[in-house]
Amino acid sequence: MASSNVVFGSLSVALAQAITYITRPLIARYSAVTIIKLQLALEANLTAQFTPSWFPSEPLRGSGRRCLTLSPFGLPPRAIYNACKSAGVEWSEWIALLGNFEFDLFIDPGCVSVRFGSAGVGKFFTVWSEDVSMVEQKKAAADKESRLDAQLKLQAATRAASVKPTKTFAQQLLEDEQDDDELFALIADEVREPTWLTPILSEFPSYPRAGALHHVFAYVRSLYLVFSLALQLLELQLRLHVLASCSATSSPSDEKPKFKLSRRERARQARVFVDTTKTAVTNYDGGKTTVLTGGVMLGGGNKPKPAVAPKKANGSNTNWRSLRA
Repeated sequence: MASSNVVFGSLSVALAQAITYITRPLIARYSAVTIIKLQLALEANLTAQFTPSWFPSEPLRGSGRRCLTLSPFGLPPRAIYNACKSAGVEWSEWIALLGNFEFDLFIDPGCVSVRFGSAGVGKFFTVWSEDVSMVEQKKAAADKESRLDAQLKLQAATRAASVKPTKTFAQQLLEDEQDDDELFALIADEVREPTWLTPILSEFPSYPRAGALHHVFAYVRSLYLVFSLALQLLELQLRLHVLASCSATSSPSDEKPKFKLSRRERARQARVFVDTTKTAVTNYDGGKTTVLTGGVMLGGGNKPKPAVAPKKANGSNTNWRSLRA
């Protein structure tokens, strides 16, 4: 029990008790100087960590923030890890001296306790207590936590049992097809006997109120949706009819194979023009050319041959000038 001059729930007193508890096994392995250095570093780090959540008037408030989980399978909390680095203490050796098993260390106002095992299953052991009622509050909180865990598990099991089995993809497709058939049946009935014909009024209607306008707009929108669906149905029926007629009239044997022409053949057919009106045949005298007005014409007309003077038998005394003239 703490002395009367010490305020209940002092952070320094609770930290001193907790640090003494976890550093006592180190006496067999490390020197006193190293242990004192480690204790001072632990006190400074844990004081800075626990001060924001330390309320002596409400000892259980923020107890989860002051829980230090020490395990041989991982690193310790940051405050203890930094203290080990500054003092030169190996955490693996420290946790081995503490028993080499996992436990939770709770540091609360007026009480320091240890829990071995997981939450809701483990047992609490009081390391130091400033007031007996504090231990009872801790046990009540543990019992309340265990009852809450059991209630949550029961609710989860009930919820899992009440969930209906999900439908397969094929079942969902069948339901969608049934809904589509019903929708198209409604559209066909509406097209056959429309109920949205515009009434004939003898006088101009009065201006509707805001609420009436809302209903009018909703009614017009519904009519537009029905009309658009009817048009889509008619278009679908027309397409099906056209496809059926085309498949009935055409056959693969009637189709003729189409051959793709080459680029040169297409160019030649584009240049050649055949005039079917010209039936007269024009002979072409190849190899002969004539010059007419400075140009060359192929296949010119025949020129008359020059007259040749008859030769005389005794042409020794013939005058050649007379022949030229």
